[in-house]
Amino acid sequence: MARPIIGITCSMVYQDEKRESPTTLPFDYLKRAYFEAVENFGGAPILLPNLTTMETADEWFKILSGILVTGGEDIHPSFYGEEIVSDTVEVTNERDYLEIELMKKAKAKEVPVLGICRGPQVINVAFGGNLYQDLSLRKEFTLEHNNSGKPKYSNRHQIVLTEHSKLNNIIGKKELWVNTYHHQIIKNIAPEFITSALSKDDQVIEGIEHKNARIIGVQWHPEMMLEEESSQKLFKWLINEAGKS
Repeated sequence: MARPIIGITCSMVYQDEKRESPTTLPFDYLKRAYFEAVENFGGAPILLPNLTTMETADEWFKILSGILVTGGEDIHPSFYGEEIVSDTVEVTNERDYLEIELMKKAKAKEVPVLGICRGPQVINVAFGGNLYQDLSLRKEFTLEHNNSGKPKYSNRHQIVLTEHSKLNNIIGKKELWVNTYHHQIIKNIAPEFITSALSKDDQVIEGIEHKNARIIGVQWHPEMMLEEESSQKLFKWLINEAGKS
């Protein structure tokens, strides 16, 4: 059986004459863990560069069977009707525009999507939701979801999955320990979506999913905890759903 082709979004950096490595020029990049996970669980990964025209990106949908939206930079608040109010916000407008349009087209073309970390935030904004630009702007008690002063992905907390949600059905558990490495969170969820997971101790949204379409987003990094069965099941879900497309 042919492997379904999974498009994986990339991070990007702008030109910087002070940067010595790998180049002063702008470039896109991707952590290997993402495409290794896709390949290990039966997909054929291809990288989706941050194009500035959707006409070219439209060609991707002639071959794509699924999309993995990866972690990375913050989403510019203008995409959800706000100005930047936190000095922690670091944005790449080209990536925002591309990924938001990809999400809309993926839904229209019934292409399954798995979003990770930044991924559910992009999904939420694409369909009319918004974000807290920084954890500090949330008035309620909030855990340390970033890894300040700690190794990346070392911080963990518990989440509670929404009963009978797609995510709950995929993972098969009501509660789960996950890693955490983010400073932005979903504020108001998009109208077409439901909350599929919450942080147990502070009720931060950790998972979202479309009510009907095959679009799921998780705030943690399953690609960095593939020893866990729950993480494996998420990638298997994407590959299996992509195989039906």
